[in-house]
Amino acid sequence: MAIIKSAREIAMEKTKKIEILSPKEINEIKQQEKINQILAEYYKNQIESDDLWHHFRELPDHLLTRAQNNLLQSMTFMSNAYEMEKRKNGILAVEHLKKSNQLSEIELNLKELIKTQEDYQKDKEKIIQHLREELERDPRKRLQAFQQGNQIMIKEMSIEEALGQNQELNQQLKHIEKQTRKKFDLVKAKLTELMNK
Repeated sequence: MAIIKSAREIAMEKTKKIEILSPKEINEIKQQEKINQILAEYYKNQIESDDLWHHFRELPDHLLTRAQNNLLQSMTFMSNAYEMEKRKNGILAVEHLKKSNQLSEIELNLKELIKTQEDYQKDKEKIIQHLREELERDPRKRLQAFQQGNQIMIKEMSIEEALGQNQELNQQLKHIEKQTRKKFDLVKAKLTELMNK
């Protein structure tokens, strides 16, 4: 027959298994919490990129790199222009504090990251506009046949409906997005490598 243990007994057994952290590890955890708190304030616009210098100036390079990586990882392909610019400014502000300052290379790659995203939006809009103009010139391309009972009906779709149902357009957009995401991820990986040097 199995012995039933109380929650307290189980908790005591688990605490015996937990290793005790060294003072250095405890300090590291506290510093990481401080970084997370400051970046949370930065993301919420409670502090500016110039204020990051004030808060982070006492941190060693490896913790500054963590802060930069946090900022970089929050830059996604779907981030808006404001978020991208804010994170770029944060990364550059932190880079100023590092002994192994690679500001010009990091700034160049951040600009490329943002340009990649902007180019995607322009290409996407260009393709959609081209098809929109084609649909306006030739209304027959907006006709849709469907069966209702025993009869075949033809309906003229609006331009927006036709765009939404155009399989070729959807495939083109997916292809461009896939290529651009790949480039975005490569630049992001290069940035991570630069910041971690």
